[in-house]
Amino acid sequence: MEFILTESQLLMCIRESKQDSEFLSSSMKKMDSYMKNMVNRVFKTYELNLKMLLSWSTSIGGMIMPLDEYIKTGNFNLNENERYLVLAGVAFLLFFEGKRGMVRVLNKIKEEGLEEVFDATLLKGIQLKDSFVNFLRSARIVSSQFLEIISYTFLLPIIVDIQNLSNGSVDLKETALLITERLIASGLVLVSREVLYNVMRKLIKKLQ
Repeated sequence: MEFILTESQLLMCIRESKQDSEFLSSSMKKMDSYMKNMVNRVFKTYELNLKMLLSWSTSIGGMIMPLDEYIKTGNFNLNENERYLVLAGVAFLLFFEGKRGMVRVLNKIKEEGLEEVFDATLLKGIQLKDSFVNFLRSARIVSSQFLEIISYTFLLPIIVDIQNLSNGSVDLKETALLITERLIASGLVLVSREVLYNVMRKLIKKLQ
């Protein structure tokens, strides 16, 4: 069944969606801010330099923030500094295994007696990453290359928001463009506008 909107009706739909899509841009900034705070706290508390994590701040934040919620809502009884230390170790193993600095972080986790919560969180992180990658592959967005995968993990916390924006959408291209522009406007997306637009089209088609 085809639906036809007048130009004014279409513009109204876009305006109504724009308020929600502003949330997409703010979500990107929230991920970036979260990672900066984590890196700063771990440095001040444990004297560990994690600045390399900031090169992919929104992407890593997209994966780590849900794991932070997992720790906070579990029966682990960690303070904020301990949570950040555990999550830093998880981030290294999920994205930068073997990179400089990882051993120091893992040793500090052991010294602080946080191995049990680290192991549980890492397992949850591996499951989350695998599920997300399989989802992206099913939408034909990524293959198996590391850079492809890490480039889009910022989408993880906002997939439901993207789905809400695309539900009932008449024009897939227009919706994809709207979402793309809001994400690009954050200044924190590491892929080009054209690439992200094509990803949004595939993602929306998968979600609808």
